[in-house]
Amino acid sequence: MRILKPELKKIEKLKSVALKFVEAINHGDSKALIKLQTEDFTLVDAEGGVFRGRDGWEGYFTDYPKYKIHIEKVLTGGSCVAIIGKTTGSQVPPEIEEKETVLWTAEIRDSLVAEWRLYTDVPACAQT
Repeated sequence: MRILKPELKKIEKLKSVALKFVEAINHGDSKALIKLQTEDFTLVDAEGGVFRGRDGWEGYFTDYPKYKIHIEKVLTGGSCVAIIGKTTGSQVPPEIEEKETVLWTAEIRDSLVAEWRLYTDVPACAQT
């Protein structure tokens, strides 16, 4: 299958938004994150907890100032970007975090992140 130039530009734009979002997270920059989010932004954590609105990042960065996302792979499909990687400095104990793989999905709308969702294999890592 051949991808046309307009489609490639769309894919690159989607990736760019998601990667800027990760960069803001890695810098603990809640103001930059707010600028990259839609008004009706939704975060869905790995346990299925749903958080609506733009607030909450500053508190997370205060609690976990060393939190970082380490990207291993970026995939796109439709209006979404999937990022596979690992974290450091999160609420997960380091001995589990080093084994854990995380999948983040970003639904992009109008060049902003409308939904940020996390998937993890922490339960499996905790048993090994």
